[in-house]
Amino acid sequence: GKVFGEDGFHERSGKPSCRQDFLAMFAPKCQGCERPVTDDYLSALQSVWHPECFVCTECLSGFTSGSFFELEGRPYCEQHFHQRQGSICHGCGRPITTAAGRKYHPEHFICAYCLRQLHKGSFRERSDKMYCQACHDKLFL
Repeated sequence: GKVFGEDGFHERSGKPSCRQDFLAMFAPKCQGCERPVTDDYLSALQSVWHPECFVCTECLSGFTSGSFFELEGRPYCEQHFHQRQGSICHGCGRPITTAAGRKYHPEHFICAYCLRQLHKGSFRERSDKMYCQACHDKLFL
C-alpha cells in the first residue's frame, strides 16, 4: 500500500510490488532462518541456506570440514548426530561408526592395506577385512 520509492518496483503476473514485499512473496526462503535468499547461498538437504545459517542444529557450529550429517532433514555435526542416534561410546564419549555390521571408532575404521581412515560408504569389504577403493582395486581387480 506504500508509494514506490527510488528503488522502483518489481512486477509479477502484471502486479507491481516493492522490493521487500516481492522478496517476501517470491524469493526462495532459507531453511535455517526462513528469510528470503537473495545473494550468496548454498544448496543442501534439498533446500537453500544462507551460508551463515547452515550450521549444526544442536551446537550452531559451522561445518569447517565441509561434511555434515543429516537427521530428519536437519544438519548436524558428527558429535551431535551420534548423540541423537545413541552411537556414542560410553567409555570415551566419542562417536562410533557402524559398517558391515560391526562398530568402530572412526580412528579404527581403517584400510587393512594402507591403514588410512575409511569413511562410511567409501570402502570395500573382502574376506572380513575393510579396504579403501584404491587398495581394493589394486589388490583384487
